[in-house]
Amino acid sequence: MSKGPGYRMMVFMSKRMIACDKAGYLISLNQDKKLGMKEWWQLKMHLLTCHLCRKYSKQISQLSVVIDQYKHNCADESCQHTLEEHSRIKIQGVLDKELEKN
Repeated sequence: MSKGPGYRMMVFMSKRMIACDKAGYLISLNQDKKLGMKEWWQLKMHLLTCHLCRKYSKQISQLSVVIDQYKHNCADESCQHTLEEHSRIKIQGVLDKELEKN
């Protein structure tokens, strides 16, 4: 039985697809530098088929925008953003528990 072009294309693509962990790495790397053609293509092909990585990519992009806005708005030393005392204590408690585990 002859295998059609659809089957051959599926085999071709499956050998070139990357896993989600590599896609996540490339998504993060893409925020810092331009990907090479091979990496860019692998990521685009993965994103076409993986809704979770598309969601992660969107979240990373949104986070990058928020960080850039924060940097722009708080560029000078007169910025008065501070953490409330009860929040600082809560975070410190969680960190202390994690350090005790290790």
